[in-house]
Amino acid sequence: MTRYGEKILKFVTCLGCLVSIAGPLLAIVLYPRAKWLFSPVAIGIAIVILAERTRKDPTPGTLADEIENLLTGNCGSRWAVDDFEHSGIRNPTLREYYLKSISIGGLPETWVRITDAEKDQMREIIRQLRELPDDLGK
Repeated sequence: MTRYGEKILKFVTCLGCLVSIAGPLLAIVLYPRAKWLFSPVAIGIAIVILAERTRKDPTPGTLADEIENLLTGNCGSRWAVDDFEHSGIRNPTLREYYLKSISIGGLPETWVRITDAEKDQMREIIRQLRELPDDLGK
């Protein structure tokens, strides 16, 4: 893509973001009698924030099972890799093990093809996770 094309693409992207944010705000000002139309948006945002705040971290055993299933390729669902990659673990100890597993094996979809030495390191992480108490951080 040419430099001119990249600039146009960036401008259109920024313009789209601006319209998606400014559009509803402008509509509230221009159509004050239709404010009730925007309550579902506010409710939806509140639900997303509430769901994020009340989300629970996995137990060490559950995290060990997820890592083991990805390592062996015995994933339960089609979204197991994505669920693992996007799990926002807040507990510092579990987060450390999660990041260690990612640093050793790389992306989880490639764990079935890692070397035997890396698999041994991953099995050690699994063993350490299973030794932790399930009520970690409560």
